[in-house]
Amino acid sequence: MYFEDLGSTLDIPLEEMESFMESDEHSSIHSEDVRNFAVAETAGPTIVLTFERMIDGHWKPSRSRVMSFPPYCRFIEEIEGDFAGSRFVVVHRPDGAKTRVDLFGDIQCKGKSPEQIRKYWQSTLDKAHDEDMAALRKFRDRK
Repeated sequence: MYFEDLGSTLDIPLEEMESFMESDEHSSIHSEDVRNFAVAETAGPTIVLTFERMIDGHWKPSRSRVMSFPPYCRFIEEIEGDFAGSRFVVVHRPDGAKTRVDLFGDIQCKGKSPEQIRKYWQSTLDKAHDEDMAALRKFRDRK
């Protein structure tokens, strides 16, 4: 199912985006929905992450391949778990003193209707945006 989330903005210039993404403030958020992150492999700009994702009230194992081209783009492929086969691209673009974030993807999930998938991902992204904004405030205060 094609999915897009366009036009979100983060209150950080693009030039500072990668520092934020790798900061303690960012790595400790989203813990209500994902946990137990571990880097399983690294090869150049690509890492394979293992983690657990909360789906329908249960923690489920997941594995993603993430190829990063900082600060502009990340390609993410879900290779194990409920969303295996899903692929999406996250694009960061300058928007004045902020960074615009656009996501495009082909989301797969056996046992869920397209509307259920869309609702899950939109809710997840909306919550992640709110958590990112709170983490950004902490990141800026630390600087």
